[in-house]
Amino acid sequence: MASILSTPPEILHPVLASLSPSDLYAVCLTHRYLRSLAEPFLYSRIQWTWTNSQNPPIIRFLRSIVQRVELASYVRVVILNGNTFERKWRDYQHESPKLPVTEFVLDELVECIEKTQVPYAEQWIQELRVGTMDAFLALLLSQLPNLACLYLAKNFSRKSRLTGMMFRSALCDRSQDHHLPSFTRLQDVTSVYPGLGLDIRKYTEIRNTADVLSLFYLPSVERIRILVDNPSTTLIWPGERPPNPSRLASLDLTMLREGPLGQVLSVTRGLQKLRWDWYYRLDLHDRFVTDIINLDQIAADLSHVQETLTDLTITAGSDVSQADPEKPELTFRGSFTPFRGLDELKRLEVPMALLFGFAPWEPNVVPLKEALPKNIEWLTITDDLCLQQEWEWTYESEYLSRIVGSWLQGWKEFTPRLRGFCLLGKFRKVRDWDSAMIQGFRDIGAQTGIQVEIIEDGRATEAGQMERL
Repeated sequence: MASILSTPPEILHPVLASLSPSDLYAVCLTHRYLRSLAEPFLYSRIQWTWTNSQNPPIIRFLRSIVQRVELASYVRVVILNGNTFERKWRDYQHESPKLPVTEFVLDELVECIEKTQVPYAEQWIQELRVGTMDAFLALLLSQLPNLACLYLAKNFSRKSRLTGMMFRSALCDRSQDHHLPSFTRLQDVTSVYPGLGLDIRKYTEIRNTADVLSLFYLPSVERIRILVDNPSTTLIWPGERPPNPSRLASLDLTMLREGPLGQVLSVTRGLQKLRWDWYYRLDLHDRFVTDIINLDQIAADLSHVQETLTDLTITAGSDVSQADPEKPELTFRGSFTPFRGLDELKRLEVPMALLFGFAPWEPNVVPLKEALPKNIEWLTITDDLCLQQEWEWTYESEYLSRIVGSWLQGWKEFTPRLRGFCLLGKFRKVRDWDSAMIQGFRDIGAQTGIQVEIIEDGRATEAGQMERL
């Protein structure tokens, strides 16, 4: 023991960094000196899971950092897992499980909330007293000044109003005399929202728009993954002025539609990677969420990042909102050239429908050589939206072969940096495509030196199983 205690910290640090949390906890029990070295590693990463049968130790942890505030400064990463509370379309109406808490424990935590001096402190305290996880989560995050990475799975993000209010106060309302961290080190934020359940607009008027938009005010943010509900009227930034997330390089947006998308992208002038999910459902229909895929508006939205964007993934889908077995009819507006101006784009993954429409007779469709940016290196075309009644490509494989094949054969002239092409089946298995078309793509790849992949993911297999049922 004496030899270990005389070992310099710079030698022990690599050893401690390799230990598991349980081993670090054991080291903390051995000696005061070793505890001082091990605690920063033990507290640097929080990873919990919340289910109906398993509560995370958030209350015990809060008590620890309240009694010893230096422990909170060690926390860099918070990963909160659990995706079990919303498995059906209307589970959003059900409350999350409450946490059991005693009055003795509450006294310490209530004092922490009162010290923040936010105007909604009383509401925060009330939710804490009834055991609402959102209240405990907001309190936890408000005590972590050096947080660098935050991941909230669906169970934590589904009811997160207070957490959103806390972030808005900390990041957007500097006029308040509150005592909250400025989160200057928070670089990576993921909040996996469970989605908007059926008829949610009839159940509640609350939208998360302003709360999640506050994350764009994080001074050092580099990566954001969130669901942004569309505003009811106009998208308004929650701060006095729009944010300037100059370090933001990667953005993953779900639910936000074209139009508001452009307002968000207008402040992300250094963005390199964008993943965006287009979505429509009849019960969500409003001025922004319509059954029209506005290609011209998408082009205008993407123009805000055309000088920096190198990686773009677009997914798309629609859902039924009643007992109707058919998905709602969708239509296109504008020219099929929303990506042409993205001169820095190297990788593009996009639904086939956004390049060719639902059928060969769709108006305003242009050849691929005119639709794609010149510097593209990898193009992945998916079968998103193939379950729409308007989809005709299952029966028009000869036309599809011709337009894709023509582009591949002339790639050196049209897209001289091209390295690969992929047809990705998310809902259709490879064997469901026309075999002559598939072989034709592969033959062109062999002739031209372009890597050609025809693949499917797990959803295609599941769809095939459902069809057999």
